[in-house]
Amino acid sequence: MTDKETSTQEAILLAAIDCINESGLENVTTRMIAEKAGANIASINYYFRTKEILVNKALEITINHMLEDVMATVQDTSLDFRQILQDVVYYLISGASSNLGISSAHLYRLVVEKDYESTSAQSFLSAFNNLLDRAKSAFPEKEPQHLRRILASIFSSIMFMMLTPFFFQLKGEDFPGDDAYHHEMAEYFTQMFYAMI
Repeated sequence: MTDKETSTQEAILLAAIDCINESGLENVTTRMIAEKAGANIASINYYFRTKEILVNKALEITINHMLEDVMATVQDTSLDFRQILQDVVYYLISGASSNLGISSAHLYRLVVEKDYESTSAQSFLSAFNNLLDRAKSAFPEKEPQHLRRILASIFSSIMFMMLTPFFFQLKGEDFPGDDAYHHEMAEYFTQMFYAMI
């Protein structure tokens, strides 16, 4: 591929990510993506063949980025478990808050379509299982199934918030999207974990 082809393909992918994030998965059109990318629809068809392939690639890129960041934190041996948990929860909450459309798109297939084999589902599960392994190492005296249940409760709460951020009518300026709130929520979830073990 030439540099021009790579930059066009990358522009289309980035535009798809932006469009999903801004408009939601169900509202994204090929025309919308092409306009944002400064490309034509023929370019999208040339590089990706279908909108579905393009959307899947965009979601794959974003979930892989999330997984890399979470895994870097989980595998950091200089951090104790409390800090790891708090950092991972903060990352998920702040990422979801600033990327509502992408977060919902990742969870849509998992929750609505029950597609547990999707890249998104497998990435969330991988992050969860690696965090659980760190918890087992940090608390060898605790029953592994008990640790799994607690972490599952925390992850489920965060994932529901990611999928339906406005369900409880936290809209617009009322929606707490500032960094201090994200840190506060991460601390609360971490305290909940420690209270339950």
